Amino acid sequence: MIERQLTLIMENKPGALARVVGLFHQRGYNIDSLHVDPITDFKPYEFIERELNIKFQKNEVSRLIIKTTVGDTLMRQILRQINKLIEVIAVSDNDNTYLKGILRDENLL
Repeated sequence: MIERQLTLIMENKPGALARVVGLFHQRGYNIDSLHVDPITDFKPYEFIERELNIKFQKNEVSRLIIKTTVGDTLMRQILRQINKLIEVIAVSDNDNTYLKGILRDENLL
């Protein structure tokens, strides 16, 4: 088991955070820490806008950072499951980044 950090870029919608936390709860994964901020500087995330052909708007997108302790296999499973949530635009750990189902090399951290 290794301490991991996940970074999610997600839409600011009612219940979005509850769905992410619920996914961890339902699978029996533990969240060591959780931090959410609205994104005000979109410059680091321009590659997401280009790749998905979208334009982020102020107060519509947040960055969610989750710290958890899991093994490699479980980490890949968590990434795939979080990526399926409708409000999630991108999810990344130290090794992989998923953009709406597309595995990418860029890192959101």
